[in-house]
Amino acid sequence: MELNRQITRRLHEEHEATLALWSRLEASLAANKMDGALLKRAAASLADELDRHFAFEEDELFPRLAAAGEADIGELLADEHAAIREAGREFMSLVKGRADEPRLRPLGLELAERLIAHVQKEEMSLLPSLDDLLDEAADGELMQTYAFA
Repeated sequence: MELNRQITRRLHEEHEATLALWSRLEASLAANKMDGALLKRAAASLADELDRHFAFEEDELFPRLAAAGEADIGELLADEHAAIREAGREFMSLVKGRADEPRLRPLGLELAERLIAHVQKEEMSLLPSLDDLLDEAADGELMQTYAFA
């Protein structure tokens, strides 16, 4: 997929990093390996994802889609954000606490599945829609906003 806007390329790069990290974590947890460093890296990345990436999409991108008549995409992704946030906050809390917490492994696997599926939806629907919707000025404005978010 060729993306023509700076903001869609930036989000795509972040999606690729999320997929790589959470796929590694999913494989590790599926093999019943509790890699403390990998868990901490995933929790730190998730904190940025929940606080910065999701908020930017919800505040800046979904309203633009709605104004263009494509509210359904934003609504679906916002619902997924809410579910991921809830599971993600618990995951981050467990990682900060005890790595031997029995809930950590199943929650990590669930979260990996949700995040991977969510990123794939954004790659297939959100980014192409935005790439078509945005003009150069809006793209520059969004990049500036995201850089300082």
